[in-house]
Formats: sequence, structure tokens, C-alpha cells
Amino acid sequence: MYFTYHDNRYCVNCDWLQYSVHLREPEPEILCPDGYRIELCQGNNIFEHRAMVFDGRGAKYLTLLWKPFSKVLPSNLMTVQVANEYLYLDGGAGVLWSFQDLQKIVDCSFNAIGRIDICCDFEGSEKRTQFINHLNSGHYYAQHKSEGSTWWHEVSKKGAAKKQLHCLTWGSQKSEIKVKLYHKSREQGLINSDEAEKPWIMQQWKLNDMDIHNVWRLEFSLAGAGQLRWKGQPLTLENVADEEWLLNVFCELYDSRFVTRINQGRRNGHHNNDERVFLFPMAKRAAGLKWADPKGQDYELPAAIVLLRAMMRQIDNPAIMAARPTFKDYATTILNLIDNHHLDGYFVRTYEQEPQQYFDELWENVGGGIRQTTPSPARLQD
Repeated sequence: MYFTYHDNRYCVNCDWLQYSVHLREPEPEILCPDGYRIELCQGNNIFEHRAMVFDGRGAKYLTLLWKPFSKVLPSNLMTVQVANEYLYLDGGAGVLWSFQDLQKIVDCSFNAIGRIDICCDFEGSEKRTQFINHLNSGHYYAQHKSEGSTWWHEVSKKGAAKKQLHCLTWGSQKSEIKVKLYHKSREQGLINSDEAEKPWIMQQWKLNDMDIHNVWRLEFSLAGAGQLRWKGQPLTLENVADEEWLLNVFCELYDSRFVTRINQGRRNGHHNNDERVFLFPMAKRAAGLKWADPKGQDYELPAAIVLLRAMMRQIDNPAIMAARPTFKDYATTILNLIDNHHLDGYFVRTYEQEPQQYFDELWENVGGGIRQTTPSPARLQD
């Protein structure tokens, strides 16, 4: 979808979609509907079988993978990746068509969204270029984002070669949410040309009267989308096809998962007083996205998680809550544990808040000296 907000032109879309289905039979019969073409291919290191579905124009439509090698995965699991072009059809039609057509190919039922990438395209400007350069130099920083990469290219200015930044990423392969900020026009080959690698994306920019040669993209990749809940319910294809839903989720991620601040040195333990700054203006929308409660896990918890849970059980201990210096030291230790062992995702799923927000709210109730408490009977017996 494309729109204007405070005189800024934006395009918000789903740019990657992978979901899973349950097959009625682990070794199903694959049927080819009229007007389509299916190529059976070799699988990968996870699934034995793969099929490519092409539409009537000969363009790739779906990629199917099934029959997992691992006994951990259900034997009747199939994953479905929808081709990028179909994700840009008006009203999310391509998302809904994909499952309708899949049911003509194989007998199956929907299981879960696996991965979804949600992006916002915006026009570059001198101010935004400066903002991005500040993020790279460390003058600005993205809160709770450490691992990442920087990509440059060389340009010639006044006869001399100069490096120019075109991509910043945050997050590792293990991150549940990865963030990427990059020059989309350059990726599409539009710096010195009017021919895009993906013309359907450029067409949306044109409809929104955007400069096709100077478009940047902020993208959130949700690799573990099956663990996400929207207002308490698992994500559905109907959600992804809903343009308003995509906008709501992007706004929430932009507000809570891309917190950028000026590096002013005002971080004091868990408390962050560095001024927040924004890459571009965007409306705040009601939050509805949460990670599923990780109850019922039957594997041995890593030592860092065991330690985190033990420390969190003591966070409201009167001896800690009574004095701000004590609380600050304790909270700082927890935050360092989270950062060092990449437990941000686990913390959010378990305590339903970002670590910084969680301790900021507790901070308001810290202090007041010694607090009187009544020991439990078990403590008295000790």
C-alpha cells in the first residue's frame, strides 16, 4: 500500500512470505491445475522434495518443500514460499490466491506463518542521509541492536574515489527480528537507469509520485513469525493480506524495535536518557503484536536463561527495591546478561516487554528506604 503522512510519501508492504501447511498424506499426489506449470526438483538439506509452481506467463509463483528428513518435524509438513511479485498485488490478493491455488495442487490445511518481512519505502533526502551516516558513525545508535553489517560502494567525486554508505543491518542469523536499512533504488539498478529488476515495486513508487532513483527501505524480517500473536491469536494469511494490518504491524515495529537515539552518554545503568530521534515521521498505532508464551518447553534451558529467570524472580525483593543504587546495579547486571547472551527475544516473549521498558517502569517504584516485610513460614523454618 502507498500513502502520504505529514507530506512524506511511503509504501508499506509484505516483501517475503513463507508459511507451512499440513498435508493429508506425507507422500501426497501433486496435481497441476490448468494454466500452471509445475517442476519437480531436488530438495534441500531439510526437505527431501521440492516443487516450483509457475503461472500462465511462465513466472514463478510458489516454491513448495515437503517430507522433512528430521524426525523432529511432522512428517506431513510442507512449507510454501510466495513469489515476491504476488506479494505486491492490490489488496493482498496474491497472498490469498496462493493458498486457494495450493489446495488445487495438494490436499492440505493451513498450519502457521513461518517468516514474514514487512518493509517501508521512503524517499531519501539530505537530512535522512545525514541520519543514516550518524547511525554508522556511532553518533546515533539503535537501542538494543549490536550485531550487524555495513555496506559501501565507491563513487567518484571531483576526480577522487569516495565511499558511500548504502546498507546497514542489525541482527544475526539467530535473531528473531532482523532490521535492514538500505538504498532500494540502488539494489533495483535504478541509480542510472529507469529499468528496475522488480518493476512491480517501481510501479508502486510511481503511483505514489516518488523519485524512483532515490528510494530507501526500512525492513523488519520476522523469522520466527509462528511464535507471534496478534491480539492473542496466531498470525493468519488473512492478516498478511490486510493492508491495514501490515501498516499497524510496521508502525509498532518502527516504534518499539527501531529505537534510535543520539549518543549523549546519558545511559545510567538500565535508565536511558539519551534523546530519541526518528528517521522519518510515522503515526503511532495501537499495539497488538506479542510473542507467544514459551510455557511447556521440554528441553533443558541454557545456563544463561536459568540465571536470568533466577535473577528476575528476585527483582521485586524489598532489599533491592528499597534503594536505587542497589536496584541500578542489579538491573544493570540483568541487562548485561541479556545483551551478552542475546536473550532479548526470550525476555520479550516471557515478560511481554522490552528489557529497557520493563526496568524503566519498575524504576518509578524504587526507593523509600528499608521496607518491612513478613517472612513466609518456609523462611521462618530455615
